[in-house]
Amino acid sequence: MTLDIPPTCPAPAEALDNIRARALAADEGRADLSQDISDLRACGLLDALAEPGDPLWQATWLRRIGRASLSVGRLVEGHMNAVALIRLYASCPRKHALLAQCRWALHGVWGAEREDPATIREAFDGRLTLSGTKSFASGLGLVGTAIVTVGGADGTRLALVPASDPSRADISGWAVPGMRATASGTFGLDGLEGEELGRAGDYEREPHFQGGVWRYAALQVGGLEALVEAARQAVRRDPTEARLHRLARLAARTHAARLMVEAAARATAGPRAGEAEVSLALLARESVEEACLTGMGEVERLLGTRAFVEGTEVERVRRDLAFFLRQADLDGKLTRAGQAVCAGGAIGETWGADDALP
Repeated sequence: MTLDIPPTCPAPAEALDNIRARALAADEGRADLSQDISDLRACGLLDALAEPGDPLWQATWLRRIGRASLSVGRLVEGHMNAVALIRLYASCPRKHALLAQCRWALHGVWGAEREDPATIREAFDGRLTLSGTKSFASGLGLVGTAIVTVGGADGTRLALVPASDPSRADISGWAVPGMRATASGTFGLDGLEGEELGRAGDYEREPHFQGGVWRYAALQVGGLEALVEAARQAVRRDPTEARLHRLARLAARTHAARLMVEAAARATAGPRAGEAEVSLALLARESVEEACLTGMGEVERLLGTRAFVEGTEVERVRRDLAFFLRQADLDGKLTRAGQAVCAGGAIGETWGADDALP
């Protein structure tokens, strides 16, 4: 896939270099991510990632964005998810207009709840008046439109809501060690009117729900790659046999995690994707977590105390990656994957075995 880049705009690689250079300032609260998102849109990458296309191409660029900034990657992945939901579930009369809006406003998907969950106060002619609060609402101040999950008697519903009202946003409780730059606070919905998207239960439909976890796993592989690259540079300066062995194992784990993500991306994008393909995405997420946790430990041993010096890229990426790995219901995801493996075919013949046949 090629990008149509205006001559005055940065190339994607240049945009990512600039994002990486600004990441520490964003982490420390001296800047937000607005320029980063603007650069990704200007070079065509943000819109291209949100379009249906080659899943390997998407996984590659998500890795590269994650390598530059996991916080920026989190907002990009949320935008991709929102655009995909609009494309899947918006009604035909509205779909074109909604997708056009995605080209000038950053979108997000906010599903987390706190003590006062999002509910429907009134519903009339496709419009929903809401109440409650969303938590872990990433991109406050940057996301212009959010897709929020709303509980109902007949299942989870989706609503498109305007998200730029600062009086509804609160990041005061976002006191966390990593992913600080995402500004993931709370957003109040009381009295807010939104547009219903799809029908009850659409949000959890597969392979687009859990099957999409490969996207944030791709970002996490990018974060691991940034750490391993720092280790590689250190070993090049002092290539003892023990350090070379550690680096070789790090490179192998990182590449294996990348291949799992790419396999999951390809499988879940297939026209016949079902539970087996969703389970592959869940197992890719699990493999990435294991690679990242082991890799962070190995990088710390290679770099020593330098891995913990505040204000350095390695220390920032370590914090961001460790926090980003803590997704919701990880045990439940692994249980579901295990159940699918038990119910499926023989090991070695489940995912892509027919692709190798002449």
